[in-house]
Amino acid sequence: MREIPTVNDLFKPFLLTGKVALVTGASSGFGRHFGTVLAQAGAKVVLAARRTDRVREACEAIVAAGGEALAVTMDVVDSASIRAAFDAAEQVFGPVAVVVNNAGITIPKPLLELSDSDWSQVIDTNLNGVAYVTREAARRMIAAGIGGSIVNIASI
Repeated sequence: MREIPTVNDLFKPFLLTGKVALVTGASSGFGRHFGTVLAQAGAKVVLAARRTDRVREACEAIVAAGGEALAVTMDVVDSASIRAAFDAAEQVFGPVAVVVNNAGITIPKPLLELSDSDWSQVIDTNLNGVAYVTREAARRMIAAGIGGSIVNIASI
């Protein structure tokens, strides 16, 4: 079992001990990495993604390293799915104070070859999904009377 590394005094102001952090698109790539880094900073991490099996694997890796993590299935374009994921996070860890909006897709075709449906899918996930998750997170932070941070990741 790998231990979560300790930090020196320089990094103590950045520790997230006791905070709950939710990361979208956490089943792979940057999202999975962000979840690990947040856990190393002391956060209780909620890993959210559509690919349930992969987000569970990421969760198990954090727990095996000594962190606290929860895997939830979330589709950022589905408000009911977003609410359910936040409900699960709150039931296990309490209110979410940090959100990393990382979920995104690309359709690797030149613009001239993208159908209207392809383009709508990219905009729905990469733009609307960020807005929907941010809206739900902000509503819950306000209701819980807590401050928080919402980090939005963008891509080309």
